Formats: sequence, structure tokens, C-alpha cells
Amino acid sequence: MPLQVEAQPRDEVVWMHADFPPLRILDGPYKGQGISDMIHELMSRELPDLRHSVITANLSRTLNWMESGRNVLAVGIIPNPQRDRVMQYSVPCVLVPPVCLVVRAGEQDALGLGGHVSLRDFIARKRLGVAAARSYGPELDSVLLSSPDLSRVVVTKGSNLFESLLEMLLLGRVDGVLAYPFEAVYGARMKGREDMISIAPLRESMVPVQGRIAAPRTAWGTAMIGRVNEILLGHRGSKGYRQAFERWLTPGIIEDYRIMYDDFLMSR
Repeated sequence: MPLQVEAQPRDEVVWMHADFPPLRILDGPYKGQGISDMIHELMSRELPDLRHSVITANLSRTLNWMESGRNVLAVGIIPNPQRDRVMQYSVPCVLVPPVCLVVRAGEQDALGLGGHVSLRDFIARKRLGVAAARSYGPELDSVLLSSPDLSRVVVTKGSNLFESLLEMLLLGRVDGVLAYPFEAVYGARMKGREDMISIAPLRESMVPVQGRIAAPRTAWGTAMIGRVNEILLGHRGSKGYRQAFERWLTPGIIEDYRIMYDDFLMSR
């Protein structure tokens, strides 16, 4: 068990959130209206005996604080062996639809995008924009790495990767880009261009991503996970909780998402 290196009152909890809109939105017209923001507000309301504070932290800092045994919780963590060593988890609290193909509005039919799209077929005919050094999941990464004509894959770098990809798409430099649906809708909405894009699901990317609330592997963490689970199980199916997700989706994919979400409600 990690050592407690810094004394901290047991009635204090520090929430560590990543800066990844629309999961957490730090500024602009939608400030505080992200999915993680909603979950934090819910927890603050349902755990009034605790003093809650929020900090913005990358995963490395979050792991360090967890390992030191501090009284912290983090929203939207995806378990893996490295994290499992220092973290314990709640039931799933976040459901992110799979990475999708974003195209210009009105061009779906011309591109032959009926139903789910094959990324491999798309790359064979069209130009695709992707972000540098980003993983899109093992299935899509495999397609990108094995594409026979990588000249059709345009890689962009920069601090705001989807903003760059969106500009490339709308300027006609590529015919489609890869992004999470939430990410695409938020980025386009912030630019007033939501009506200029369409989203198509990909055949190679059908599994949504589930994020959990993580706590340190301490007695305090175990107790907190028990309390957090009770709140999540009581609220995940509520209209307000679900709308925090659906507001960042296009009408064309909400139906598929609702089916995924019904399965998500069964997850533990």
C-alpha cells in the first residue's frame, strides 16, 4: 500500500480532472457544462459531508498523487495495468462512443457513406486527416498502419488537434477526419460550424469507451469508491445524467448511442 506522504483531513476530497472538452470545459460559453463537470456537481451535492475541491491535472500528476495515497478522486479513468497498480475504480461513469469519421455536411451520399463506413475502403478512395502521435484504438490503428497508400493519410500536429483537422476538412484538403463524436461536435459548435459536418460510425470501431472514477488504493479510497458507486448506480439512468452526454452528439448517432447506453447501465 502506498505511504501517506502528506497529512490531509479525511473530510476533504480533491477531484482531479483532465482538460479534455467536452468531458471537462474550463472556459468559453459552455464553461462548467462538460460531462465530468456534471459528475463532479452530482458528487458534491450527494456527498455534502465532504469538502470538495477541483484541480486540473494530467494523467501523470494524477497517478503520482494516487501513488502517494492522497485523498483524491479522478473522473473518466480507463483502467489498464499501469493504473491498476495504484488505483481502484468505481462502476463505469462515462460512456464515450467509438471514434468516428467526420465528413463535410451533404457529402455523405456522394462518398457512399450508407450506414457504417469501412475506414479501409474510405482510405482507398479518399483523403483522411488524423492527429499526430494519437492512438485511435487498436482496430483503427491497425488499418492506418496497414493502408497500402499512406499518401492519402494526412497527419496534422498542433496544440488543438481537432481544430486543425476541422479546418483541413472544411477547406477541402481532406475528405474526412477521425475524432470522437463528442470531440467533433464540441469543436464544431465552438466555431459555429456544427451544421457544416456530418458524423458516420466506422465498421472497424464499434466498441464504446467506458471511463470510471478512480481512487487511491487506501482504506479511504475503498470507502469512497463504495459511496461513489451508490450514487452512480442511482443516477446513471436519470434524464439529466444522460442529457449531459447526448447534448454533444448529432441527431444521426443519438439512436445508436442510446442503445449503447442501455447496455452501459448494466455494467458494473
